[in-house]
Amino acid sequence: MNIYDISRLAGVSRKTVQRVLNNASNVKPETQAKIQKIMEEHHFEPSAVARKLSSSKPTTIGIFIIQDEQQYKLYTDDLFYSAVIGGIVSYSNSRHYNVLVSIIDISDSDQVLSLYRQKSIDAGIIISWSNVQSIVDKVTMAGFSIAVFDQNNINPDSPGILFPRLDNWKSAYDACQYLLDLGHTRLGIVTGDMTLACSGERLEGFLSAVRDRGLAVADRDIYYGHFIEKSGVDAVEYWFQSGQLPEAIFCSNDLMAYGAIQALNRLALSIPEQISIIGFDDLLISQYTHPPLTSMRIPRVEMAVSITERIIDLMENEVGPPLRPPAFRASLVERSTCRSNKG
Repeated sequence: MNIYDISRLAGVSRKTVQRVLNNASNVKPETQAKIQKIMEEHHFEPSAVARKLSSSKPTTIGIFIIQDEQQYKLYTDDLFYSAVIGGIVSYSNSRHYNVLVSIIDISDSDQVLSLYRQKSIDAGIIISWSNVQSIVDKVTMAGFSIAVFDQNNINPDSPGILFPRLDNWKSAYDACQYLLDLGHTRLGIVTGDMTLACSGERLEGFLSAVRDRGLAVADRDIYYGHFIEKSGVDAVEYWFQSGQLPEAIFCSNDLMAYGAIQALNRLALSIPEQISIIGFDDLLISQYTHPPLTSMRIPRVEMAVSITERIIDLMENEVGPPLRPPAFRASLVERSTCRSNKG
């Protein structure tokens, strides 16, 4: 049973059935009642595709989880993006949009464009740890709307790309200022992968805060790592073995802070009595570490809602093409891994 069968049984055109499905006002009440009765008698439930074909209004947002299976599986290994996906789904539903989630390996990224061409989605949002610029270029060149959650995975200067912007420099500056306000004067930093823009931005924000206090960070106090726990472990072991352990450590994400805490616990160094630790992200489990981790909270849900709102408004022609993306800043969440070092 499809809309052609319904139109034949009701003795009306297919377009009239489509108008009833779309709750259009230009259908006579008796005709609408007749069509609805036939649909009820035949237990007719129009598919999402049928509704899309009978309506000019966009109905579906695609979430593309783009991963490199040779390096990681985002849906099993990730602690960061669950809140982002939840924010996108929740806001989309509040605007009466369906959400289609697709997990795609970056080696088979043509699937993204196929979903647009098949009219399965009206717009999409990419979530990934990988560089997705080539995918975005293909989608935009084909005339479709796309957004990317993480600014590190695209060229942020590319015109027309929707993404929320995190002020990594100022967020790291604030984290360092917090440690300095506690009275710490010898600070260490564990950076993320320096091929990512956010790692350099956080390092520069950290260094600027130190310089603004008339202090300096020695080269030995900068440990160049990656956004994984092992980098936190390796940094602590490096500083400890060289006898140059800082008074306080800023880890450029929470995973590295977890590794640093584990290493310090193994070395029987008390946190925060002997050393302070601050992370960056504020993942859910940060409140359950021992001791609970002080961290800079990235407003992931707010960022997810912002980008979803923007792409829906763009589809509904309520806003023009994107100009400068909205800026967000991480905020301090104080727990138990930092203490005052003042006399």
